[in-house]
Amino acid sequence: MNIREALEKANKQLMAKIDDAMTKEVFEEVQDEEAATIYSEVYKVYTPRMYRRRGEYGGLGDPYNIEIRGGAAKGGVMVVVNMTEPNPGGCMNDDQVTTGKNLPGLVEFGDGYKFYHYDFPSRRRYMEPRPFTAKTIEHLKESRAHVNALKAGLRRQGINVK
Repeated sequence: MNIREALEKANKQLMAKIDDAMTKEVFEEVQDEEAATIYSEVYKVYTPRMYRRRGEYGGLGDPYNIEIRGGAAKGGVMVVVNMTEPNPGGCMNDDQVTTGKNLPGLVEFGDGYKFYHYDFPSRRRYMEPRPFTAKTIEHLKESRAHVNALKAGLRRQGINVK
């Protein structure tokens, strides 16, 4: 085996370990941070009167709704998405249920995002953007928790990391 082949083999093995660490430790950190940020940026902003929140039990803040697109990191890339569906049974008036829409997008960017609108009649606080994804990224950049999680995941697999 020549040097080029040896380096390619080593890089392939390292990338597999990076993907594993991202899929496990890094994703868990991102998932926890997003759930906490949803609480501070979405839930604490106001108390809803037009609908009932599901919170961490099926709502935006439910860690099980925060997923890796494709199921795992690949090639050192991990795309995390919030897959929360609208709450068809959570509205005070069944004729005004927000359904068939991108709920995380509506919350993140506000009423009118990609031509989606809330089905509620008036302009209230819930229609304004509550950028939980942007704030999650900001918090991770500040704390570097995702970097520490990657290091921990690589150490778990026997990689020496500073």
